[in-house]
Amino acid sequence: MAGNRLLARPWLPGVELFHADFSGQAFGRHSHDAFAVGVIVQGVGGYQCRGQRYALPAGTLSLMNPEEPHTGHAESARVVYRMLYVEEARLPALLGRKRLPEGFRELNPADDGQVAAGLARLASAFEHSDALTLESELLALLEQVFVRHGGLRAVRAAPRDGGMTAWVRDYLEAHHAQAVSLDELARLVQRHPRHLIEAFRRAYGVPPHTYLLQRRVREAKRLLLSEQTPVEVALGLGFCDQAHFSATFKRFTGVTPGQFRRLAAT
Repeated sequence: MAGNRLLARPWLPGVELFHADFSGQAFGRHSHDAFAVGVIVQGVGGYQCRGQRYALPAGTLSLMNPEEPHTGHAESARVVYRMLYVEEARLPALLGRKRLPEGFRELNPADDGQVAAGLARLASAFEHSDALTLESELLALLEQVFVRHGGLRAVRAAPRDGGMTAWVRDYLEAHHAQAVSLDELARLVQRHPRHLIEAFRRAYGVPPHTYLLQRRVREAKRLLLSEQTPVEVALGLGFCDQAHFSATFKRFTGVTPGQFRRLAAT
């Protein structure tokens, strides 16, 4: 059980991410007071639920409703999976809906991999201190999985934003080196976070957290050319550490900050 980790953030009550990595350990019959959205990453997991025994190979979704009793075990020598838990009472506010979704009809529905990819992005965001990215990935995943598999109707996009997205863009430009949360942005423009993300994506092609990262990378290039070290740049631009900065820089440029500096000096 040493490989298991349960992650939570104080500013995201009722939301937890469980990284499981075990062999031989069995979970007795139990239930959760939350919706569960998971995927098998490696090996074959298994459980008993709804009167049946299930074997879940890598890539399989595992969805569960609150208070649904089940067991858990590894069908293979080792199993790795990640599971998001969201308390039922938190969903209306997170989804921006007055009513809760109907719930998951199937435990392991067929999917094209997009839910699993969204959960992987969320898991990565949990490892860093970037509230805007974490909150944005959480809302995107919840909307996606409940529309696809939980009976939630997709919401039509509002045709106009009244200049709201331009204001948010200017705010991100002016505060690119500071910690910015999605809730903070939503309060400033008096929109639900999901509505803000959708409108911003329509206007600029990317969600606010991606725009902010792109702005930081643009500034990082300027600072690296002015002889600041990668460590100084990472800390000055609000990255949690140099590894996070390096990975983000390479994601948008194709090279690491160190490679960028060396090539610019030749």
